[in-house]
Amino acid sequence: MLSVEKMREIRKFLSGVFAIALALFHLLAGIWGIPNTYVFRYTHLSLMMIIVLLIRPMSRKHEKLSFYCDMGMAGIMLACWIYIIWDIEAFIVRFGNISDADLIFGILYLLILLELSRRVAGMAMVIIAIVFFGQNLIAESLPGFLMRKSLSLRTMVDFVFVRVDGLIGSPITAMSTYVVLFMVFAALLTTSHAGDFFIDVATAVTGKSRGGPAKAAVVASACFGTLSGSAVANVASTGSVTIPLMKSIGYDKEFAGAVEAVASTGGQIMPPMMGAAAFILAQNVAIPYIQVAAAAAIPAVLYFVAVYFQVDLRAGKLGLKGTPSEKIPKLRKVMKEGWMLLIPIILMVYFLAQNKSAQFAALIAIASLLIVSTINKKTRMDGRGVMDGIMQGIKDCAAVSVTSGAAGVIIGGISNTGLNLTFAHQIVKICNNSLPLALLLVAVVALILGMGMTTTAVYVTVAVIMAPALINMGVGMLAAHLFCFYFGCINAITPPVCVASFTAAGISGGSPTKTGWISFRLGLLAFLIPFIFVYQPSLILQEGTVLDIILATATAMIGCWSFGVALEGFFKTNVPLWQRPLWLAGGIMLMVPGLLTDGIGIALVAVGVVLQLMAQRKAQPAV
Repeated sequence: MLSVEKMREIRKFLSGVFAIALALFHLLAGIWGIPNTYVFRYTHLSLMMIIVLLIRPMSRKHEKLSFYCDMGMAGIMLACWIYIIWDIEAFIVRFGNISDADLIFGILYLLILLELSRRVAGMAMVIIAIVFFGQNLIAESLPGFLMRKSLSLRTMVDFVFVRVDGLIGSPITAMSTYVVLFMVFAALLTTSHAGDFFIDVATAVTGKSRGGPAKAAVVASACFGTLSGSAVANVASTGSVTIPLMKSIGYDKEFAGAVEAVASTGGQIMPPMMGAAAFILAQNVAIPYIQVAAAAAIPAVLYFVAVYFQVDLRAGKLGLKGTPSEKIPKLRKVMKEGWMLLIPIILMVYFLAQNKSAQFAALIAIASLLIVSTINKKTRMDGRGVMDGIMQGIKDCAAVSVTSGAAGVIIGGISNTGLNLTFAHQIVKICNNSLPLALLLVAVVALILGMGMTTTAVYVTVAVIMAPALINMGVGMLAAHLFCFYFGCINAITPPVCVASFTAAGISGGSPTKTGWISFRLGLLAFLIPFIFVYQPSLILQEGTVLDIILATATAMIGCWSFGVALEGFFKTNVPLWQRPLWLAGGIMLMVPGLLTDGIGIALVAVGVVLQLMAQRKAQPAV
């Protein structure tokens, strides 16, 4: 009988073997080209599922039982994978008339996938997948618009398991083609201490100003978050440094945690490398990823500008100072030691801008990082460090791939039966063709789903159901999908379940609930930005001249500042409660598109500024 320690060693060893093998598979596919589509995608998903079986036991309390169950399921997964690729041509042509063996292996594959989805994304994802798969089996018994001809289990397994737009549909296409390479690149950057470099740069630039550590958290999270693409990972990486610094200069522990949580969450929407869902978005909209990144740039900047303003205003309100000079690293020294880490990122953006494939850009970024990291001792990675970085990138990708596979079950259960179009029609009907009401409905659904699902799962689920309705109401395709994507991201700071805030509270030692609500207030503007770019497409570079885009961005930034003054209640002095609606209305008006609203917004803000200057002069002692 194996001991628990031995079982853990076996899990670690096997997961490492599969991770390295899968990394080599993807690297070779990136260099020599993708093999048969079915072989490539099912190899990716199947081996990722095996890795999840190895790194996420069924139960922590009963490790021995979990070990044997997980090994058994891993064996079944290997058998399913071998069955699929053994005679792949015959497997492909059987769609529409699958064999009994296809049915059995398909059911086993789906059951294991749902169990793994439970482990990585929670029961909410499993329930939604079962509902959208199972409703087709009993469609004749369903009420209202859901009632239609029922489908057999064999037909549904055909739709989801055998056809290319089910399990291995657009989410897995994006994950297997290039997301996995970007996640390996991000993991290698972390291994080369890029996170430390970005934190030092942010501290050197902002440390001396009032509330410097909090501003450093915002800047560092924007930089590092754009590489990690994960709110929780960003909090854990940068928060361990920035949160103690914020507390040391006078921010209370809940506010310090909230700043880090909100800034880290914004990393998922910050180009050039956003969260995994952004790559799936590009796949769904059928445009190059660089266009998605470009469209997301201005809204992302507005997000971080809003948080930065609130941090600055809170520091002024509390009378906080910056970080002592002796604790601030010298910018010249920091850049001298770590400038080379910028080269892979610059190359990646350059090749994406040259319309090279995202896969090619990721490969160039990985190769250049392995070269430039050798220049400095602090960033140099030995063979073990490179292997650890690659394995970590694959393991990080495994959980997202499993979630994407489960999303494929949802897509197969909706799209193949035409139910997505029915839902779109019903949403338009329920909202009485009112776009504001439809947008609000999409936002609420995304935030509710986000309480128990990952960003990728929320985006895919909401996009397949809700995005067609928004498009039918005249919203551009990219704007509709970005709207769904944004609300899939910001659920990380939306109470009552706000994982980024809870993670930050664990570092700061503050109350998770209080940290969550402060995060919600700090990120309040993030809930308005998606509504704004739907009505102001110039903010996502979809309409207007260069002048229109500059004007819309400038007025929106002033609006962010005014919005922050209203929330924090401070400008030159404390803003009385009765004046805050003035600043709030001015901020919103400046963010709403149109010369009239901009004029009203500027007038309201001007009145607020005059009142503050008068109050400041009155408060000054007479000379």
